Amino acid sequence: MEIIEHHRLPRPGASPAPRLADRLEAWLHRPGIALAILIGSLLLTGAAWWAARLFALDDARQRFERRTDEVHARIERRMVSYEAVLRGGVAMLAAYPDFDRSAWRRYVDTVQPGRHYPGIQGFGIARLLAPAQLAEHERSVRAEGFAGYGVRPAGPRELYAPIVQLEPLSGRNLRAFGYDMLSEPTRREAMLRARDSGLPAMSGIVTLVQEDGRNVQRGFLVYLPVYRDALGHLAGPGPQVEPARLWGWVYAPFRVQDLMKGILGADTGSIAFRLHDGVVDARASRSAATFYNSDMAQSEPSAARPDAMHQARSLVFGGRTWTIAYTGSDAESAADTWQSNLVAVCGVSIDLLLFWSIAALARRKAQFEREMRAQSDQSQGRLVTLTAVSGLSPDAVLVFERGDAGLHRLVFTNPAFSRWFGLRPEDLLGLSETAVDEWLDGLTHADEVMPALQQGDAHIVLAGPPRRVLERRCREDNRQRVYYFRDITYQTEVERLKNEFLTTAAHELRTPLASVYGFAELLLDARIEETKRQRAVQIIHRQATVLKHLVNELLDLARIDSLRGRDFVAEEVDLRRIAELCTEALAQPDAPHRLRLESADMSDLPALVQVDPAKLQQALTNVIGNALKYSPPHTAVVIGLHRRQEQGRDWIGLRVSDQGIGMSEDEIEHAFDRFYRADPSGHVLGAGLGLSIVREIMEIHQGRVELQSASGVGTTVTLWVPAMPPASANATPAPTTTRDAEPAEATLA
Repeated sequence: MEIIEHHRLPRPGASPAPRLADRLEAWLHRPGIALAILIGSLLLTGAAWWAARLFALDDARQRFERRTDEVHARIERRMVSYEAVLRGGVAMLAAYPDFDRSAWRRYVDTVQPGRHYPGIQGFGIARLLAPAQLAEHERSVRAEGFAGYGVRPAGPRELYAPIVQLEPLSGRNLRAFGYDMLSEPTRREAMLRARDSGLPAMSGIVTLVQEDGRNVQRGFLVYLPVYRDALGHLAGPGPQVEPARLWGWVYAPFRVQDLMKGILGADTGSIAFRLHDGVVDARASRSAATFYNSDMAQSEPSAARPDAMHQARSLVFGGRTWTIAYTGSDAESAADTWQSNLVAVCGVSIDLLLFWSIAALARRKAQFEREMRAQSDQSQGRLVTLTAVSGLSPDAVLVFERGDAGLHRLVFTNPAFSRWFGLRPEDLLGLSETAVDEWLDGLTHADEVMPALQQGDAHIVLAGPPRRVLERRCREDNRQRVYYFRDITYQTEVERLKNEFLTTAAHELRTPLASVYGFAELLLDARIEETKRQRAVQIIHRQATVLKHLVNELLDLARIDSLRGRDFVAEEVDLRRIAELCTEALAQPDAPHRLRLESADMSDLPALVQVDPAKLQQALTNVIGNALKYSPPHTAVVIGLHRRQEQGRDWIGLRVSDQGIGMSEDEIEHAFDRFYRADPSGHVLGAGLGLSIVREIMEIHQGRVELQSASGVGTTVTLWVPAMPPASANATPAPTTTRDAEPAEATLA
């Protein structure tokens, strides 16, 4: 806008052109000028569109008329050529009075009307017979090998004109052989007209007897008479013959659709036409009966098509008149007006663009001051937005800007960076990259070397506390360098734990495998004593059992970690039944009394919960198994059912208590760690995964595990799960029960 204001100022010695431009601009800014220019330009565009439309329609009309002339001439020439074929047949009869059926066939094969005159269905002869000649005629034809021949339709008539020759005599034409064409009024009229005039005569529209019911078409016939002269010789029409000496007719049948296809093929272009028998007005041709429609004329003409695209022309042949109604296509009409429409669209677009430009210039002057006032407000709002986004980002950002001397200095730090290191935003501003490098280097771990900022992307380990692992990335343009610091301490710790887990699992697997391998190798020695052999087998079996338990527990952990409760199948069960099933499964044959259910706690009071029975039973089995392994053989392991209310919610717990070796406070803290065992001596089977699996299962059930223990006293583990609401518990009885004891008050923990 400074440039615009500069051009508006008068300059010494300048020409008057700028002043004239200023006056013109001021005039254009006046109210109503833009609308007046729009109205005037729209009127000019309308006039141009109308002129272009008239020119396009006139050009379309001329092309339509040229195409009409071409199609009409092709139809007319073809019909004349068919007349020539008929005259050739008459000439052959006159030249060879002793002709027979084979001679006529050879003549037709030589002419090849189907090839050179497509559309003609046959080339035949109709013989005029008196009633006295009919019987002899039928006998002679039957003697030629046509045993079923007969003139039809049967019945007495004044004269007969059966079809005695028709080539090719096959297919549809066999249906016409012997047909008396004088018996049908339309054919009779044309045949008598040919007889009387001595000229070719075309019949009206009929259905040919050749039609067999499939793809039926309208048809017509063309007749040319054959006479006998004064000497009795056959002759064609001429002054020396009389109608009374008529011998017969040479004729040709036509199917209209096949004829039009033979004349024009698929080359009708953008023109359509209808054939009417007789004289029909161009307007009336739209509603008059037709005996042929071209493909494009099958649908009704569009009312939007110009009248100039309709034309009706007559075709006279064989003493009969056809009216051919030609119609231009809608697509052609639309294509012919596209130029005028383009003129209209472009003109209106330019008019609107001009109007918009002038109106925009007028508005721009009024808006300029408002934009300048709003610019500072927008900048301030944008700064507030960027500050808010930067403040919410969990990643730290440092922005260095290059000065004139080429040295990059810190110009911005976001709040996350300040929070990480307990700084104020302005504490490091203005420092060079080298100074910031030295400050960061003092925060890194003594054993770590921090890559310089100029080295780009890197990982940094800060000594802490707390210890942090940062991922540093750099982006640079011509003036600025931006460094992003992302805290990846959690991801690094997860990776470390995973590697530690894999290392521990490999160690736990290798220890029993070494025993199995060593003693199996010992068994290969055939000289080993039987006592040592039995001991080696026992050790192999024991270590294989350790491997089996370890692999099963690893698989359980892997399945729980991967599914994370997606295979959880919730059922309404009674915790008493879970306890009974686990007790029955783990009872030792040699000491069944070691597992004892607390009768007071195992009363018939409702103990319904919504759990996955299989998973909860697995968790309880692991807890009972640990109690049996870590307690002396002569002591009992007690399983009880306990209740409590916490934060307005009822909980039911399965408590397992033993009198085993117990655990110290430090051991309790690590009891749920994977691969941790309270007895590291290896005398007790297990991989230290049992309680880890128990905790995972209880988390899936939205429950928890409580562990109470003291060294040398014993351990108590309680599995707490949410109880079902009282309404549900009262409405639904316990699924199963193994006791008929009287209800008793439950022990509350």
